[in-house]
Amino acid sequence: MPDYPDFPKEEYEQRYARARALMEERGLDGLLITEELNYIYFTGHRSQQNPIDKIRPYIFIFPKDGEGVLITMPFEVGQVRETTWVTDVRTGGLTGYTDLVVSILEEKGLSRGKIGAELGREQYLGINYNTFEDIRMSLQSATFVDAALIFLILRATKSPAEVEYMRKAAQITATSIGQTYETIHSGMTGIEISRVLRKFLAENGGEKVTFMCVTAGLAPGTGMVSVATERRIRLGDVLVLDTGVEYRGYASDVARSASVGEPKPELAEFYKWMGQVRQRCVNLLRAGARPKDVVLACREVIAERGLETTGVGRIGHGVGLESTEYPSLAMEEDIVLQEGHILTCNPNFVREFGFINGEDEWLVTTGAPEPLSTPITPTELPIVRVK
Repeated sequence: MPDYPDFPKEEYEQRYARARALMEERGLDGLLITEELNYIYFTGHRSQQNPIDKIRPYIFIFPKDGEGVLITMPFEVGQVRETTWVTDVRTGGLTGYTDLVVSILEEKGLSRGKIGAELGREQYLGINYNTFEDIRMSLQSATFVDAALIFLILRATKSPAEVEYMRKAAQITATSIGQTYETIHSGMTGIEISRVLRKFLAENGGEKVTFMCVTAGLAPGTGMVSVATERRIRLGDVLVLDTGVEYRGYASDVARSASVGEPKPELAEFYKWMGQVRQRCVNLLRAGARPKDVVLACREVIAERGLETTGVGRIGHGVGLESTEYPSLAMEEDIVLQEGHILTCNPNFVREFGFINGEDEWLVTTGAPEPLSTPITPTELPIVRVK
C-alpha cells in the first residue's frame, strides 16, 4: 500500500484494461515502455532524476497477460514504493542493463512475442538506439513493432480524476497570467516579467513551469513565439504571455494578450473579433466532431475578412501529461473527438500591431465543451499600465 499515490489503484487498473484491449486489437503480446511520460502514465512513478539523467534505465515492461515489471535504480525504490501500486520492481545499473530487460521479457513469455515500442508518431525511446537494438537482437524470435497509437489513444482520453488535476493546472495558469498583467508596467524587460509570472505560478500551486513565452514588439513576418529577453515593453506593444505548469504531473497551456497602455481602436476591435472566431470554433469541440470540421469553420469565418491564421499547421491541440500533445486540431488529423479529450483552440494572428493570441483549455463532452482554464480569455483586451 503506497502512502502517497497520485491516483487510487482503480485508476491504473482501468488504464491497464484499456491498454490490453488495444493490444488485443493489434495483436500485441506486450509493451516495452521507456519514454518518461508513458512510463509515468503506466506506473505513477514521477522521478526527479529521470528527466535529467539519460544514462539510467526507467522502464516498464507490460505483458498483455500478467503483472507488469518496473525497472529503476536502487536509490529510487523507496519513492516507487511510496507513490506507485507496482509490486514487481527490479533494479538495474548505470549501463549494461540489456541483459536485465531481455531476461524479464523472456520471463514474461515474450521471447517469441510481438512487442510494441515507442517507434512512431510523437513517440521517443527513453533508451538509446544501440541499447534498443541490443535488446532486439538478443530476442531474434520476437518482433518489435510501433505502438504509438496505443499510447496516443490512451493518454488522449482523460479520466475524471485526470480532468480534475488538469483543471487545477489550467486555473493556476489563467489566474497567474491575470495577476501578472495587473502587477507589471511599461519599462520592464521580458525577463523581469517572466520572473513575476513564475512567482505567481508558484504561489498559486504550480509545481513546475513547463514552458514560458513572453512576446512583445514583433513585427509581421518576424515571428510570434519568443523566449523572454532584455527588451523593455513600451507603450503600444501587445504583450502575449503563453505558459504552462504541472500539477500532480499534469500540464496546462494557456495564453493571454494585453495592450501596454490604452489600445488603439483597430487593435481593440481586432481582438474582440478574434474572440468571436475562437468561440465559433470552440462550440464545435463536441464528441463526434472531427478536427477538420473545426479547421474548416475557422477558415470560413476568417476568409470573410480576407485573412489567414499564422502558419503553424493547426489551430489547437491536446493537453495532458505534456502542455502540447495528441491530437491536433488540423486538417490531416483523422480522428473523432471523444468525451474526455482536453483541447486548446487558439487561431492566432500577426498583424501590424503585433502578435495576438488567446488560448484556453476545453473538456470535450457530448454537449457544449467545458472550460477548464478559468477565468477564460477576457472579451475585452486587458491593459498593462504605463509607468
